[in-house]
Amino acid sequence: MPDVYDRLDPNDPKSKWDFSKFSPEIVVINLFQNDSWLTKRPEHVEFKRLFGTIPPTEDKIVSSYLSFLKSIREKYPKAKIICALGNMDATKEGSPWPGYISKAVSQLDDQAVYTYFFPYKNTAGHPKINEQKVMSNQLIQFIEEKFKW
Repeated sequence: MPDVYDRLDPNDPKSKWDFSKFSPEIVVINLFQNDSWLTKRPEHVEFKRLFGTIPPTEDKIVSSYLSFLKSIREKYPKAKIICALGNMDATKEGSPWPGYISKAVSQLDDQAVYTYFFPYKNTAGHPKINEQKVMSNQLIQFIEEKFKW
């Protein structure tokens, strides 16, 4: 995500978003689901592009996420940031990925950065429409309770 989040066109490195044009009240970052399987597939072309031949360590994962958080905070100094993790296998019991996010958020030490991990859906494939609706309601409830809106 750090390679493309600031682009208008993800395929064009010159198409940059002007972050001064809009300042959101809330930014939701929902990353790591794909990383959770990619880090275990050294034969995959994206693994090779991102990591070479050696899987990233926990420290590398946490520091990379922390660096991305800092870049978002620089762009949006007043926004509340929610570091989320979707409801697929990255949130399955025993998964290290919620811990990586929590550790990065803790290291950032920013009172306007929160974590929200969706409950593991325990069904095959990507979330279906009804599961997406459940997730959206869960996130809305979290926002309303946390920010009293």
